[in-house]
Amino acid sequence: MDLLRMENVGFRYEGSSSPVLKDISFEVKRGDFLVVIGASGSGKSTLLRLLKRELVTNGEIKGKVYFEDQSINELSDHESASKIGYVMQDPDAQIVTDKVWSELAFGLENIGVPRDVIRSRIGEMANYFGIHNWYQKDVADLSGGQKQLLNLASILVMQPEIVVLDEPTAQLDPIASLDFLRTLQRINTELNTTIIMAEHYLEEVFGMADNILIINDGTKEFYGSSFEAANLLLKDDKRGESLPNPVRLHHLIENKDKMAFTISDGIEMMNNQFGSLKLLEQTVELKDSDTSKQIIISLKHVSFKYGRLESDILHDVTLDIYKGEIFSVLGGNGAGKSTLMKVMSGLVLPYQGKVKIDGKKVKPKSNDFVYGHDVAYLPQQPLSMFVKESVKADYESFLKTMGYTNIEESINGIADWFNITHLLEQHPYDLSGGELQLVALGKVLLLNPDVIFLDEPTKGVDIQNKNKIAHLLKEFSNKGKTVIIVTHDVDFSAKISDRCGLFFDRQMISVSDPITFFSNNYFYTTPINKMVKAYLPKVVTFDQAKKSWKVIKKREDCNE
Repeated sequence: MDLLRMENVGFRYEGSSSPVLKDISFEVKRGDFLVVIGASGSGKSTLLRLLKRELVTNGEIKGKVYFEDQSINELSDHESASKIGYVMQDPDAQIVTDKVWSELAFGLENIGVPRDVIRSRIGEMANYFGIHNWYQKDVADLSGGQKQLLNLASILVMQPEIVVLDEPTAQLDPIASLDFLRTLQRINTELNTTIIMAEHYLEEVFGMADNILIINDGTKEFYGSSFEAANLLLKDDKRGESLPNPVRLHHLIENKDKMAFTISDGIEMMNNQFGSLKLLEQTVELKDSDTSKQIIISLKHVSFKYGRLESDILHDVTLDIYKGEIFSVLGGNGAGKSTLMKVMSGLVLPYQGKVKIDGKKVKPKSNDFVYGHDVAYLPQQPLSMFVKESVKADYESFLKTMGYTNIEESINGIADWFNITHLLEQHPYDLSGGELQLVALGKVLLLNPDVIFLDEPTKGVDIQNKNKIAHLLKEFSNKGKTVIIVTHDVDFSAKISDRCGLFFDRQMISVSDPITFFSNNYFYTTPINKMVKAYLPKVVTFDQAKKSWKVIKKREDCNE
């Protein structure tokens, strides 16, 4: 018997003339691991919310959703709350109490579970997840990875039949993301819990999945195995870019063995194909450091903390960023990367040291630089930038506030450049994560600032929109503008950055070009570099692997 079933489901948001979902049908068996993929705005999040009736937004629903052959609308409140769990993209959006132990108990208390049963379940779950070491902590003191693990544990303590997750690793660093996904796999295999997860970053989950559901423009394009899904997407070069790097590498080198889904598969594949060779010919050119560039942002011995009695978040940080470069800041959740960006941009001031932007010292209430015109900042939560009923209305209000007169021309220019004209009349809250990032970046660039700070700009963004953002930022950089990015996306950082730096132990360390930076790391590096490191140690992106493979093939052809 199917545990969950959708029959001819469609959905149209209130006030919208066109449906976001159309005639979707599929079944999920008990213990399945289903991964839902598709472009930003294709309807994945809407589809997942229809599985949890408490999260369904206002709109017209067609078709039926069944849980154990019963309509989810006919489930009791107790059944709906306990049998179908839901984990959101933003770890902070789901937490409702201030202590770890209280968060674990919250759901059970609300459905009337006896106190002794609550203690027993929490104790079991805390030990299973390794939470017992931080059981008494304040939630505010947890890292992003710990918060998301807490959210998952708070759901599982209810003993659900299904756990639904909407891009749960979008805000996690690579190591925390891997830990979270492997925990999820254990839950699936050891507890027989059914997993339904929407995800853009497929490096780990693609190989875990029993089935893949591809949503394309609100319709079900495909439902089947990872192998079948990979073969379908590989027929189109652009769509194939969304696949995990092991699958793409397997396709690139025309390997005849079984398809590689995981990094370990990819390493084994490389060993089988090139095991007799020590190092292949180096085909990646390292950029020479240009020390003659103009310094646009300078930090000298900067220290910062949020309270007089609290510990330093930044300690004795010294860093120069050059005009026209794209600089990426990487590091673990809770390391202080976003705080570093706020200090660099002048949003908060250090208690020690000097911060200069374009040679001018950042001071309280300084008029030396103007936000929007000279310096712009994209926060980690871009929805906080919008206060009007439509994207266009928000753009217009912002330009009027900043004293602009050629408002329509400015908006049309950004809309054409970003290809977001079709999003201008929509409410910001109705946009997908990827669409929201694009319109937020558009707002940041409306006034053509000289320096932009971007906090996790690719969060929740599909590969096509990620490539679009990369192209736009490269164009911006080529005009002599400076881009500083805080990101967990190592692939994006390796592809776009002029320099990268790792923020660790309150300081910026290991600042270098992306090839040197990632090739010198073992854990904090790209999936491609992990797979090819033994043979092509300086290859850190798929494009570099592609270029190297062409050279290798040409050499092999000549030898024949």
